[in-house]
Amino acid sequence: MLFLAKNSSEHALPIIVFVLQILILVLISIDLMQTYDRELITPMNIPVGVNWSVTVSQYIACIVSVFSADDLVYGVLHVGKHIRIGPRNCVPMNEPATSIKWEVSNFMRMVEGAIVIFASFIFIVQSSTAIDLWLNFAAVTFVGQLDNLAFTLAKMNFFRNAEWELAKRVSDYRVHINHSRQSFKRIVRIILCVGVTVMIAGLSIIFYTQYNLHFACKSITITVGESSSAFPLARYLSGTYILDTTRINGRPVYVQKQGTNGAFLAYCGSINQWTVSSYDDESRGNIDDPCYYFDLQSETTRTYDVAEIKTLRLPVRNGGVVIGWCIC
Repeated sequence: MLFLAKNSSEHALPIIVFVLQILILVLISIDLMQTYDRELITPMNIPVGVNWSVTVSQYIACIVSVFSADDLVYGVLHVGKHIRIGPRNCVPMNEPATSIKWEVSNFMRMVEGAIVIFASFIFIVQSSTAIDLWLNFAAVTFVGQLDNLAFTLAKMNFFRNAEWELAKRVSDYRVHINHSRQSFKRIVRIILCVGVTVMIAGLSIIFYTQYNLHFACKSITITVGESSSAFPLARYLSGTYILDTTRINGRPVYVQKQGTNGAFLAYCGSINQWTVSSYDDESRGNIDDPCYYFDLQSETTRTYDVAEIKTLRLPVRNGGVVIGWCIC
């Protein structure tokens, strides 16, 4: 719409919509990069791990985000191209269009499309549940479509007559690019393939890092307070637990560094709780099923991040409280 605007009244709507889009996307990106009160700080607030359904949704969302980024694709496709404008179903006009407005319009489309992709990617890699991923993705996509929404409302004469006249002009004119239809398709496919490849490659690196527990706490310290009623029974569980190479239920396992008999911290999938289990005589220091027998248990949770656990308790007695903190 900006390209065909003739006066200041017609320039107002596309400029306002563009500024509004950029402002919303920038505010979203800034908020997503904030750590707030998180104990474990990871790059871009990426979760320690996610369920397989989230991983599949992330890859699908990467593909969808690229194929829905029409502003970025057409901005890249049209920038620097010599064009002419003319009514639909008519011979292209010989009058060259204003090159400065054409380049500015395409630059604005590229900027808006690139920020949409960036914000979408942050939402994708930060999501810990599939429903949150798709809700946030839909919200960012809607922001990217505000310009199309404004154009539709202008055609319906929802705004002033100036915007209605501009929308009619945009509908009646088409842009003629000096290359063939086959060349156009080829360039679009190349742009989409490059975009998908970059998104998938970035997500795969993050998935590999999550799978190898690089985002997990390197150690967790557990302390049983002497004033606690659990102290006589669970004091030997106090100590530093080191990240082990073993994974149980897709989550990291922590082994006690020092202690009387030794213990480990792992996730029990059947009760959705993190548990602390001491080694029995038959295990000989090997990590067993964290659901079979445990000395301490957390509240019900599905988190992959042990740093989110604030307290542990005895399975039977409610008086035992154990506090843990993460060392990255």
